[in-house]
Parts: sequence; C-alpha cells; structure tokens
Amino acid sequence: MGDKWVKTIKMILYVPYVNIVDNRILNNSVIFISETKVVAFDVRLTKQVKNLAKNERVVFGTVDLNEGKGYNSSTGIFIAPSDGTYVFDWTTMTYQRAYSHTSLVVNGDFKSWNHCNDGLTKTYVTCSKMAVVKLKQGDKVWIGVFLGPAGLYEQYTSFSGYKL
Repeated sequence: MGDKWVKTIKMILYVPYVNIVDNRILNNSVIFISETKVVAFDVRLTKQVKNLAKNERVVFGTVDLNEGKGYNSSTGIFIAPSDGTYVFDWTTMTYQRAYSHTSLVVNGDFKSWNHCNDGLTKTYVTCSKMAVVKLKQGDKVWIGVFLGPAGLYEQYTSFSGYKL
C-alpha cells in the first residue's frame, strides 16, 4: 500500500448517463478521479538563533509533520512536489532586546514580509504572517532574513505550509 505517512484519496464515481431530450438513463458510466496526495509540513527551530545576516536562510531543524516529504530539515527548503496553490505561515519570536525581519522566499525572490521588533523592552515579541502562492513542481520556498541581523527564539519560531 505504500508509505503509511502519505495519505491518498481515491474516488470512483458511478454516474448515470442521462439523455438530455427525455431524461432517460441510458447506461452507467464510470469516472475515475485521480489520487490526491496530501502535502503539508510543520517545522520549528530546535534552538535559539542569533545574528542571522541579511539573505540568510532560517533552518528549522525540528520536524513535527512532513506529509509528501517536501521539507528538508538540513537546508530549511521546502520543494513543491506538484503544481498548485500553497498556503504558508510562519511565526517568529524575538528574544529580549532583539528584532527579526523575515520573508517568505520563493526561488530566491522575497514574496511576503514579517517585521518583529523588541529593540527597547525586556519582553519577547511574537509576530506571524501568512501567504498564499502559486507554485510549480520543483519550486523552492524558505524563510529568509531580508534585513539583518535577526534573532529568533527557540521552538516558538515556526514555519508551516500546505497545498490547497
């Protein structure tokens, strides 16, 4: 049956063929709807990261979910396994008296931005952003720093995505 972590949906519909003129059922037709594989991931930082430079990639080492195997925890890159519309969400938590300027990066281009700043107080600040993008199979997506240095606090900084 394949990998137990990859969920598939397979449907067979039996549809009667209706004569448009007199609405008589002439025969039964079978329509096959192709398999749909679930693509979704949810990852987070393993430890605090300080001083990430401009254009540096955030690598989320703890993988809580990786349906479709698109996310690589060594590189921090999600590679789209198929064409489609994808939803991405990321949350950053700055450590005390730090900030982070992060962006959703698609094939090297900054697409959506998140600014989280706690430069003056002694509190931790959490900021979130969501983006919807159209991807082609093989497109690469990651969270990058668009203005550095960035400081990100432990498991409270996360990245997730799924295909609609």
